[in-house]
Amino acid sequence: METDKSEKHATSSAQKDVKTSKHAVRYLIVGISITIFNYVLYTILSNLIIKNNDLLWLSTLIATTITTIVAYILHSKITWKERPITKSAKYKFFIWNALLAVAIGPLLTQLFSLITPLYDFAFNVFQAISLPFTYEFILTTGAFVLTSVVVMFINFLFYDRFVFGKSKKSQKEEA
Repeated sequence: METDKSEKHATSSAQKDVKTSKHAVRYLIVGISITIFNYVLYTILSNLIIKNNDLLWLSTLIATTITTIVAYILHSKITWKERPITKSAKYKFFIWNALLAVAIGPLLTQLFSLITPLYDFAFNVFQAISLPFTYEFILTTGAFVLTSVVVMFINFLFYDRFVFGKSKKSQKEEA
């Protein structure tokens, strides 16, 4: 009897690991797509539509708002499609993303912008191979990419555990 329980637990744990891996792969694909969408939208807004460096915050606000809505739709329909979407999930998602947009993201970007030896090295490499990137472009893009990687990792953990909860099947098995 004790062996049956341990075998069930081992099987359940292995199934959970497989599901988490599937979510991680789907999250990575959706997350990279969302990040690229955000970067392209921000670039279009800041370089073609708003065109005023004093209003870069507006480009960021618009791009982040649109991207957050797209992210919620894609994650709920693709990444965690087998989990029930509750009102609290929506609130948690948008409140968490607002916190990221206002506090965590800017703080991380500021911290990553201080890694000047990395950007100096990249700038020198690009200069040596005659790529026309400015130091400012390398620094801002580097800080954006590093921030995006950290935020994607934190988001996956938060979304998986707190926003999208458990699948209907898991909830029934636990009952």
